[in-house]
Amino acid sequence: MKKRQDDYEAFVAKFERKRTSDDCYTPPEVYDIVHGWLGEQVDLRGAQIVRPFWPDADYKQVEYPAGCVVVDNPPFSIFAEIVRWYLERGVRFFLFAPHKTIFGLDAPYTRLVCGANVIYENGANVATSFASNLFGDTLAMSVPDLYERLTTAVRSKDPLPRYSYPSHVLTFSDLARCASHGVALSIPRSEATFVHRLDSQQAVKKHIYGGGFLLSDQQAARMEAALLEADRLKAEKAASVTWAISDREREIIAQLSAGQA
Repeated sequence: MKKRQDDYEAFVAKFERKRTSDDCYTPPEVYDIVHGWLGEQVDLRGAQIVRPFWPDADYKQVEYPAGCVVVDNPPFSIFAEIVRWYLERGVRFFLFAPHKTIFGLDAPYTRLVCGANVIYENGANVATSFASNLFGDTLAMSVPDLYERLTTAVRSKDPLPRYSYPSHVLTFSDLARCASHGVALSIPRSEATFVHRLDSQQAVKKHIYGGGFLLSDQQAARMEAALLEADRLKAEKAASVTWAISDREREIIAQLSAGQA
């Protein structure tokens, strides 16, 4: 009977729609925050709000009544195509947008730079900004109040606890931190002993995730030095590169500035 059940479930699974990275369904509380904020900035009275982006739906086949506003989270993989399509047809929109590539499309719309980390219903944690043609000639703008509202909503959810351990406790994440930033370190077996939990964790029924090792004073000092070096190298790698402006680009800047005189 178990074999028959497994075969049936496998058969049914073949017809289930597979979710992709575009399936970032917006949690209702996030959508309400964005919609509410937009209503404070733009007069939406009398405008029908359209949400055309659904699984297996074609946004081009959706009816867009005169004066409507699209407020929705589109598939980021075809974001540029969607924006161009709406602009060409005069459809008003306020769209969720990929934060890191929000400047990647040269078109007449406003980039509302937010960068709030939004956790979508498929579990994806995505830095999110917005794109709209409701803000006139504004090229780009920061939206700190919207950022604060979205960030507060994320913080209000119960966060997972984070634990830190003294240098005498070796965890897998310590060595992973060293490895990812180019620091080689080896610990001799003779100066370490396995522990599942620390005595201080017993009363609260906690343990070291994945297990750990107590280290001798000498190895603890080596571990601490290695982590400091890893942090230094991480900061070094993160140092920004300043790109120069060419003479040609300075001429463009001069032309732009001349109109301000």
